[in-house]
Amino acid sequence: MRGRRSAAALAAFALACASLAAPALAESQNIGATETAKNEVSRELAGAAGKLNAGDPVFRNEVVKTGQESTAKLVFLDSTNLAVGPISRVVLDRFVYQGDSSGQTVAVKLTKGLFRFTTGALDKNAYSVTTPTAAIGVRGTILDISVGGLKTKVTLREGRAIVCPVDKGAAFEQLARDCTHGKGKHCDCTALDQVGQTVEVSRAAGSSRTTQTLSPAAVDFQPFCNGSLCDATDYASLANGNADLASAIDAPSGGGAALCGR
Repeated sequence: MRGRRSAAALAAFALACASLAAPALAESQNIGATETAKNEVSRELAGAAGKLNAGDPVFRNEVVKTGQESTAKLVFLDSTNLAVGPISRVVLDRFVYQGDSSGQTVAVKLTKGLFRFTTGALDKNAYSVTTPTAAIGVRGTILDISVGGLKTKVTLREGRAIVCPVDKGAAFEQLARDCTHGKGKHCDCTALDQVGQTVEVSRAAGSSRTTQTLSPAAVDFQPFCNGSLCDATDYASLANGNADLASAIDAPSGGGAALCGR
């Protein structure tokens, strides 16, 4: 009897997964691919969840999480590279790559963990990285970012960046514009223009205001840079060399590994 119940439960779970995965993938926009996935890396989209493997496409609004001693590398269509460290979580928020260049956007939400973000081929103003306490504008840049609780730290590795608080009642674009053009307005953001420069943005529990300070303690993703995790990867070369990925992207559903596991 117990065996029959187990088999029935497994069948019901598989059916539920199929019903969740198909609409989630069919309605989602493919925005890139997973180049590497080491140990425990999972995905979640529209309430369905499963394992994320190297070679799998990734989708807009998808959540990617890593476990202990686990890492992943996502490469977006514009060749933006996002390396994800252990015990981390990222939401692939917005991606607009076609059409008028002024409307192109790459936006990710880093909710916890350790990351290395390397911009791709889009205009410098197309990129947006947000955390629970900070909004980051990148300018042809490599950034190491740590997010823990109500504290964000950003270290510049290449290029330039501007880091703004999220509690000032204005959009990031307006805050950054105030800092760029001045016009007598107070700048609430911190510009990073020297390699190794680090800013910390934090908010005390129960408070609605953040504080920003330059920090002597840099974020260092380098210890996790094994294999190709930290190498800059061009999306076209990744897709062209992966027949399974190319066929998955071309599939009617938009492709990808099945959610709820394979």
